[in-house]
Amino acid sequence: MDRGYLVAESLLGGAKWTARKTKLAAGGQRLVDPDGWGNVYLPGFRCSSCRILSLRY
Repeated sequence: MDRGYLVAESLLGGAKWTARKTKLAAGGQRLVDPDGWGNVYLPGFRCSSCRILSLRY
């Protein structure tokens, strides 16, 4: 497993978790607020062979 970050850009909503895809990521539970530049960094691990991410929020 490789240590790293999943980076997302969302100046308005931050990183959210939703059970299904929605337009403009409407709804959902906010996991992480964006920084001053609108970026969200979720620390975690990645397995490049099995393509699984394990993230902390």
